[in-house]
Amino acid sequence: MKRFIKDFILRGLVASRFGPLILVTIYYGYQLTENVTSRPMAEININIISSLLMALIADIIGAIFKVEKVPLGVATLIDAIVIYFDYLFFYLINNWISIMVKPLLVFTVIYIIGYTIIWLIIYKKVKSQVQKVNQRL
Repeated sequence: MKRFIKDFILRGLVASRFGPLILVTIYYGYQLTENVTSRPMAEININIISSLLMALIADIIGAIFKVEKVPLGVATLIDAIVIYFDYLFFYLINNWISIMVKPLLVFTVIYIIGYTIIWLIIYKKVKSQVQKVNQRL
């Protein structure tokens, strides 16, 4: 349990570095879709804090894969659901997407596709590494 908590905290600290990168990506998307010249400083500060928290939560939940008693499928489902609601919550409170059916549906579809692609890439990489280790043994 002590190792899990340490991993949990370290993951969060590493992830928080990606918050500003997420925010820059979101603002770039705004720039492509709107004629944005400037934002109020209070909104920028809230967005920075939100993006840091998004990254922190998303990476911390990855510690679920370190719990040996949780099957991979269950851990993946927990991870996917927590990250989905994490992103959805911050996107909605920051008005990055509207509370309407079409934007929520687009967000959900893009999330599912993105999560699946990233999960498959990681799975394939880990499987390849395990095969290499097995060959060496």
